[in-house]
Amino acid sequence: MQITFDPHNVQECATIARLLGTTVPAETARADGLTVTDGPTPPFEPSQMTPLAEGAPQYIEGEVTPAQPETDCHGMVHDTTIHSTPPSFNADGSYRAKRGAKEAYEAAVAAATAQAAPAAMPTPAPSPQGMPMPNPASAAPATPPAPIDYKTMAERFMAKMADPDGLPVEYEAIYAALSIGYDDLETNQTSIARLSAYMDAVDNGDDHDGCVRHAMSA
Repeated sequence: MQITFDPHNVQECATIARLLGTTVPAETARADGLTVTDGPTPPFEPSQMTPLAEGAPQYIEGEVTPAQPETDCHGMVHDTTIHSTPPSFNADGSYRAKRGAKEAYEAAVAAATAQAAPAAMPTPAPSPQGMPMPNPASAAPATPPAPIDYKTMAERFMAKMADPDGLPVEYEAIYAALSIGYDDLETNQTSIARLSAYMDAVDNGDDHDGCVRHAMSA
C-alpha cells in the first residue's frame, strides 16, 4: 500500500505518524467472502511511501521537520564563504568572519544592517539654547524742553549787560556768534534758547568761546 501525503502539512504529518505507530491487519474480508491483501504490515519501509510531489522529502517514523537555520545578531544565516567553519560567534552575537574574507564579510554585514534598519527619520532642528533676545524697543522721542519765556530771558540778559563783569564780551559779538537776529529775537525760540544757554555757561565760569559752544549744542 502507498501513502500519499503533503510533507508541508503539519496535520497530515501528525496523522501519518499515528498510523505508523499502530497495527493494521494484513488482510481485510470482503463482502463476497474473498480477502484482499492491503500490503505490508506497518511499520512501512521508506521505499513504500510515495510523497505528494516528485522530489519532495519522505518522512518516516521518528523524523521531525528540520529546524530553521540559526541567524546571528545581524539576521545573517551562516555562510561558509564569509563565516568561519564550524560556526562560531563573536561577543556581540555576530558570526565570526572567515579568515581571508574580511572585506566580503564586512560588506555582507553592512548590507544586512542597512536592510534591517528602519527608514531614517529626519533630523530634528536643534532646539535654541535660550530664548531669543527681543529687539530693543525704539527710544521714546525726547520730550522737547519747555519754551523759555522771552521776558524772563531778556531781563536776565539786561542785568548781565549792566554788570561790568556780567558778560565776557559785548552783546553785539554774542549775537553774531550765536547767529541771533534783532528782528525776530522776541519770537524766535531758537535764538532765545541759545542766548539763555550762553548765560548758563557764563554762570559756570566759561569764557566766550566755551559759552558759544555750549549755546550752539544746546
